[in-house]
Amino acid sequence: MKKLLLLIPVVLLLGYWSYLSRDKGQPVENFEVFFKAFREHYALFEVKQIDWDKEYARYVSQISEQTTDDELYQIFTELLSKLNDKHCYIYRFNEIYFSGFGLPSLNYLDLLAFDFRLPTNDFSLKLIEKKYLKNSEKTLQVYSTLPPIGIRHIFTTGWLADSIAYIHMTEMSHQADKVQLAIRSFIENYQDARGYVIDIRDNIGGYSMPVKELAEYFTNDTNTYAISRLRSLDDSTVYQEPDYWQLIPTANSTYQQQPIALLTNQNTQSAAELFTLMMKTIPSVTIIGDTTSGIFADTMVGRLPNGWEYRLSARLTNDWNDMVLEDTGIVPDTIIINTEQDLNQETDRVLEQAMASFYKIHLHAKAQK
Repeated sequence: MKKLLLLIPVVLLLGYWSYLSRDKGQPVENFEVFFKAFREHYALFEVKQIDWDKEYARYVSQISEQTTDDELYQIFTELLSKLNDKHCYIYRFNEIYFSGFGLPSLNYLDLLAFDFRLPTNDFSLKLIEKKYLKNSEKTLQVYSTLPPIGIRHIFTTGWLADSIAYIHMTEMSHQADKVQLAIRSFIENYQDARGYVIDIRDNIGGYSMPVKELAEYFTNDTNTYAISRLRSLDDSTVYQEPDYWQLIPTANSTYQQQPIALLTNQNTQSAAELFTLMMKTIPSVTIIGDTTSGIFADTMVGRLPNGWEYRLSARLTNDWNDMVLEDTGIVPDTIIINTEQDLNQETDRVLEQAMASFYKIHLHAKAQK
């Protein structure tokens, strides 16, 4: 933590230097570049029911070479608020506006405490470690200078009752080699498990490809789990040819028969939702908890002539039936939502439902013999 605190002033100084030395451009030019980037690349105008050309006509008369930075920034935040898209932001020195969160612009001090997760108070990893897990272990420590800022571990693993293996993932890390090493270690250490609980509640997303390996240990067949499209540059209602994203079974895997419970909540976001789609194609998986966040699009980051950074949703990504899930999320097979009172009473009803479902499967299997 001390290293992180020492790093913050350095980051601030570098950011300030970068801001002062930027190619500032002109208000009209920056306005045009911003609108053109979204017009050509933003993939969700139809989903969001936004006519971008009408928005352009509404704001273009407000822009001149006398427009101040503050006025231009305010226009951009108004536009992004209309999109209501948590993957979008506009960022200038010491200030960033995230669309979709219903929050004002945040400065660096605000960002120190900012967390993409909603205050749902329906999940506590500390409770699970205290009450339910045996021989728990944390792996893959990360240091983040982006929200949520701090030091944390990606994976928490351990044994639940009745030889059930448990793994929680706080985010989908881009460190592919380290993620895959942690996954292989989990699979090997818990190869005798009678069932698996994979917990992605309060998972803020990130990169879905590294953790795809975990899903591929459990699938029997090659399955399409999502259909994703880039925009046509010329028409916001036309898309390029779709990409079919697939799970491919791990060779010689022996983990396809065990029952799996995947636990989700409203803070299961972005890449964690893509992982949910992967797992949803596997017959032995039951999803338990609350509906996911509904943020599926891949993103693109760009920079305006004045140095301001923007991010936009560059893909329309649907499920394997080509159903749009953006802003809707994935509904679990079994809906159970912990209350704050449940957690205060040291009870995780979602996890207990998962464990109870394994017990029923076990009894049924014994009866069949």
